[in-house]
Amino acid sequence: MKNTIKQEFGITNSQYGVIQSTVSIVNTVLPVIGGIFVDAFGTVPGSIITTVLITSGNTLVAISTSSASLPMMIFGRILYGIGSGTVVIVQETILSQWFKGRSLAAVMALLLTVSRLASFMAQATVVPIANWTGWYGYGFWFSAFLCMISFFFNLVYIGLLRTVDMPSNGCQRQVKAIERKKSFRWHKLMYLPHSFWLIAAMEFLLGGSWGCFLHINSDAHAAATASTAQILPVLLMPFLGICLDKYGKRTWMMIGSGICMLVSLLLLDFTSMPPVVGMLIFSISLSLGPVGLVSSVPIILPLSLVGTGMGLIKSGTNIGASLFDITTGLIQDADPHKGYSGVILFFIVIAALAIVAGIVLCILDYSIYNRLLDRSAREAMRADDGDDDIEQSKLLNNNNNHQNPSQLKKLKANWFYGGLYIVLAATSWILFAKFILF
Repeated sequence: MKNTIKQEFGITNSQYGVIQSTVSIVNTVLPVIGGIFVDAFGTVPGSIITTVLITSGNTLVAISTSSASLPMMIFGRILYGIGSGTVVIVQETILSQWFKGRSLAAVMALLLTVSRLASFMAQATVVPIANWTGWYGYGFWFSAFLCMISFFFNLVYIGLLRTVDMPSNGCQRQVKAIERKKSFRWHKLMYLPHSFWLIAAMEFLLGGSWGCFLHINSDAHAAATASTAQILPVLLMPFLGICLDKYGKRTWMMIGSGICMLVSLLLLDFTSMPPVVGMLIFSISLSLGPVGLVSSVPIILPLSLVGTGMGLIKSGTNIGASLFDITTGLIQDADPHKGYSGVILFFIVIAALAIVAGIVLCILDYSIYNRLLDRSAREAMRADDGDDDIEQSKLLNNNNNHQNPSQLKKLKANWFYGGLYIVLAATSWILFAKFILF
């Protein structure tokens, strides 16, 4: 739909990159706020607010197609971005509360599978809907309708949650964890481990580039080819989740994801092989990376920080997506032929950096964290000491000479990590404002 939107709205590649980046730009900061909100007030109010924002935003985007109003489309995309960035945190926090230590990777993989299936269906059907109806706007209205259905199902879930039977103390604790109001202390952020920030770095690089790369297609044939990258994740993610629970090896999956992305880009740019081959290998990266990365956060953080941790991860992903969307638009506009060679080279560099980050994470996991990320679910349950709160972890650290790698320690390096995060977020906003205001 890129060429259609450019033609209907009369915009350039860079301005189209701004439209794409509106979803990610608002989520450079808001997921952190959303994660803190979920940790403080629970997932029920969080799910209601996010689904309302998503539905409202997509409805405004659909309305904007009738008048070709670029400001309305951007505002709708911003509302959608606020909701979509936080709703993922709500979903993943709910799963972490219900399934921590019990098939967590498998259910995370199932969530990601449904997401990939929806992305595949959206990318593969938006152009046919436009061709069948004779107007490209009906594809956007169909998306808004699906959001309304999603909001209804969220209300059904909340209703079922309030009527669920609680035969065991464990179930009672899980329901209370979902519904209860808690407090949040900012000093908890100083206990984020090095491994968390390496995971955030890989999400910044890989997560930011996946979506950007898949949305730079310009016509129906390119969109159909790009949609093939959504096929294997639908098939592989549930299997990979089960394998993670049984065998572990999360860091290996992350490194494998970066390698697959690099190989696919090299095939697309430097060989004459059919593009669908490179996209299928790219889809392996889309399968390995999200399962390994997302399922790692509840492993290294206590439940009292999972929402905030997920928010920081999602925020980093969207900082990367925002920067990459605008950067690739600039690279393409600077190309005399408006081609994609420079864009592919840019993503090759990103993939190589992700591989390096994965290797460093693997080394740290084995040397400092006693294979915490590479444990199977059974090994993790045997090693779990039940620390779900930072304060309890602090107490145990002070009174136990035999340090458990899963217990968190205060790190001064978090000032540096946090400062780098702020710089990248500010850069993305500056670039975004440059193209909106000037």
